[in-house]
Amino acid sequence: MRKYMTLMIAAALVPVLLAGTPAQAKKLNVVTTLTDLASIARSVGGEDVTVISLCPGTRDPHFMPAKPSLARKLGKADMLVYDGMELEIGWLPQLIEKARNPRVKPGARGDVDCSQAISNLLEVPAATVDRSEGDIHPLGNPHYTLDPRNAEAVADLLAERMSDLDPVHAQAFADRAAAFKAEIEKHLPGWVEMTAKARAHHVLIYHKHWTYLVDWLGLDKIGEIEHRPGITPSPRHVHEMMDKAKRLGDVVIIAATWDHLDAAKEVGKRSGAPLVVLPGHTGGTDGTDDYISFIDTICRSLGAATTQLQSLR
Repeated sequence: MRKYMTLMIAAALVPVLLAGTPAQAKKLNVVTTLTDLASIARSVGGEDVTVISLCPGTRDPHFMPAKPSLARKLGKADMLVYDGMELEIGWLPQLIEKARNPRVKPGARGDVDCSQAISNLLEVPAATVDRSEGDIHPLGNPHYTLDPRNAEAVADLLAERMSDLDPVHAQAFADRAAAFKAEIEKHLPGWVEMTAKARAHHVLIYHKHWTYLVDWLGLDKIGEIEHRPGITPSPRHVHEMMDKAKRLGDVVIIAATWDHLDAAKEVGKRSGAPLVVLPGHTGGTDGTDDYISFIDTICRSLGAATTQLQSLR
């Protein structure tokens, strides 16, 4: 009987003890389109979020297949974080429809268009765009994460929107956003210094992906090899860029890892201009697992390419 009573008392105490133990808070499930945004979201969200990216850093985000597996991931999301400006127009709307997740539908609390945080959008068309000129974005150039100052604006937006969904950790989100911004500010002078030699020369970019990088660093761009976005450059245009680079004699060619590099290599070979192939997004190459290391790799690679150019002259 004594043993029985002891067991009964112990059983009665279990609910009381459990009630006194705070339940572990559910982490926000954040799904991003780009790895740059995923890295910033991890910096801001910390231990209070889980983050996955739909598009790998090695892949051109213009051309992602809307796979059912991605829709399933989106179906579990509390927050969808995307670049906007129609960068993901070819695949994200399909995924949202297939996911059937009211938390991330357009206009929902979990719908986060990061372009809304950017104040220096570039190449915004003054008139209606003509698609015959290529994959021109009607809202402007969407590759704004190539300017780290824009990453700071994205961090502030994510802290605000995460706090809306999880007010208990609002201060932690704000503190982490501030720490991320401070880290960016700490690196900015070094990045500018790394690319000082590049500003003494000219750059020829393959695609307008690099417009924000050129603008931030004050590089002298002489043109694009892919003069109509998303369309293979014509032989005539390639030769024009080749002649221009050869005539100037101090040009560095910039391309992304996913670009069709044959034309870029040909221009470099015929003009003597070094070609630097850069990661287009975080995780695009080894050693770029977070946003800071991604920008750092780009700046170091540009510095090395201009040093190579000077040695060739």
